[in-house]
Amino acid sequence: MLTIQVVAESGPSIALDRTVRDAMRDLAGARGAAWLDGPMHLLADLGGPLPAGIVLACAALFATWRARGGYPLAIAAGAVLVVMVAVIGGKDLIGRPGPGESPVPADEWGFFPSGHTATSTVCFGIAALLLGRVASARAGRYCTWAAVLVCAAIGFALMWCDYHWLADVLASWALCAIVLWTAARVADAAGLRPRPPAGPPSPSPRGSPPSSAR
Repeated sequence: MLTIQVVAESGPSIALDRTVRDAMRDLAGARGAAWLDGPMHLLADLGGPLPAGIVLACAALFATWRARGGYPLAIAAGAVLVVMVAVIGGKDLIGRPGPGESPVPADEWGFFPSGHTATSTVCFGIAALLLGRVASARAGRYCTWAAVLVCAAIGFALMWCDYHWLADVLASWALCAIVLWTAARVADAAGLRPRPPAGPPSPSPRGSPPSSAR
C-alpha cells in the first residue's frame, strides 16, 4: 500500500509524510535542541552497511560456532541478499525524491525505500534472531529488544536529519518484517529453535526412603 501511494504521489501516507516532516523540522529547530543534531547524525550513520554488517557478521559467526553448522551464515547471507535486491530495485524503479530534493537524476537512485533503515533492520534483526537461537532465552529477549530500540532510533534519526520521508522508513520496516519472519521459519526448519528455559532441579533421591522401608 505504501508503494502504491508513493508511485501515485497521492494518498494518506503522502499527506502524513509532509505532516511528519514539518513536525520534525519544528522539533529539530526548537530552542535547546541543537545539541541533538550530532547524536542524530551518528545514529543515522549507525544504519550504514559497515557498522550493521560487522554486527551481523559477528553474530552469524558466533551462532555458526555454537550450532556446529553453516545454517546461521546461510540465513544471514540470504536475508541480506533479498533485502539488498528489493531496496536497490525499489530505489531504481520508483526514483522517489527525498525531502526537499529535486527530481532524482536518471543515473541516480531514489529514496524509497530507505536503505539505511533496511540495512539496520535486517542486520540487527537477523543478528538478534540468530543469537536468540543459540543463547539462553533471557539473552535472546535482551537481543531482540536491543535490536528493536536501535532500529527505531535509527529510523527516527533519519527523519530528524531530513534524509527520508516517513513512508521510506515504514516501507523498509515492512519489507524487513517479512524477511525476518521468513528467516525465523527457515531457522525452525533447520533445527535452530529457541532454547527452553531451564526447569527447576529434580528432587534429590536422598530425600526418598528406599522401597524396602515403605
